[in-house]
Amino acid sequence: MASGASPLNSVELAAALGGTFLCAASANSFNQVLEIPRDALMKRTAKRPLPSGRIGKEHAVCWASATGVAGVAALCAGTNLTTAALGAATIGLYTMVYTPLKVVSPINTWVGAVVGAIPPVMGWTAGGGPLLAPEVLAMSGALFLWQIPHFMALAWMYRADYAQGGYRMVPLTDPTGERTSAICLEYSGYLALLPFVCWGAGVTSCMFAVESLAFNGAMLHASARFASDSQRGTPHARRLFLASLLYLPLFFGFMLLHQRPPAHVAAATALEADNADVAEEGAIATAGPRERVLERGRKMCIHEQIQNNKTFALWQLQMSSSAARKLQRSAQRYRSSRSNSDAPQRRVAAAMRN
Repeated sequence: MASGASPLNSVELAAALGGTFLCAASANSFNQVLEIPRDALMKRTAKRPLPSGRIGKEHAVCWASATGVAGVAALCAGTNLTTAALGAATIGLYTMVYTPLKVVSPINTWVGAVVGAIPPVMGWTAGGGPLLAPEVLAMSGALFLWQIPHFMALAWMYRADYAQGGYRMVPLTDPTGERTSAICLEYSGYLALLPFVCWGAGVTSCMFAVESLAFNGAMLHASARFASDSQRGTPHARRLFLASLLYLPLFFGFMLLHQRPPAHVAAATALEADNADVAEEGAIATAGPRERVLERGRKMCIHEQIQNNKTFALWQLQMSSSAARKLQRSAQRYRSSRSNSDAPQRRVAAAMRN
């Protein structure tokens, strides 16, 4: 989204993706190093490489350190200092704040959600976007809100395991599941409102809010079933967890499709040049793969086609005014050239009269 008006830079893209991946690998590796004794007590994590003894602690520390340094260096060299600082902050917060807090307070879930909301911001800043922008709040807000029902459902499914490992999670102090399911429903409701906020802030078109009713409705339904079931069994939590896995790609896919300003508005602006045909051919020829994919997606969307038609009508009006001005200029040039070409004849006629 940040680079919608500029060509895709493959070097920056590779640095952003690779650097973010390495930073995430570093944070996750440090997390597993710190949690070896507790992971060994949990059935879900006992077979991980460190607690099972397949990898030594020293090797894991070396790997975590190397990937962290390499990730931050790649972001710094291939993108910018802001993105590199965000990558380093992700490693630090995840390792030194979130991981120790997991055995201290249930608030760790919210702290972990803050850390998990940073990577999309890194992608935005890597593409040249400003750190303080509505798009940043939309993307990071979506990740933050989504993680709460996602991990609450997971923690409810494995609450006995978490208790065995000594972690402080909300479901462990909520034997009936009433509070856990209420939190899931609450944050699913916030997620349902977010597309309308994106529309109101001008980040997307109104169709993102309209089409989000489908996948947000599914998420709300799964959360409501979990909350309304008096037994709050594992199947209801698992359905919510699986729904959350499908939710995120749908959210960002439709957000990308309906982002503002769309590619056709940028193309219409370019077509206001004097040579409309050349400008249009140049815009098509120089469009990157991202723009072509987005335009193909918009062509498949009926509602965006309606918007396109409105934009095309406005463009036609602008182009007719431009054509009228060009015709007027051409007529003036023609009259001027005729006047210049007739000047010798007028001089001869005047001499003959004299």
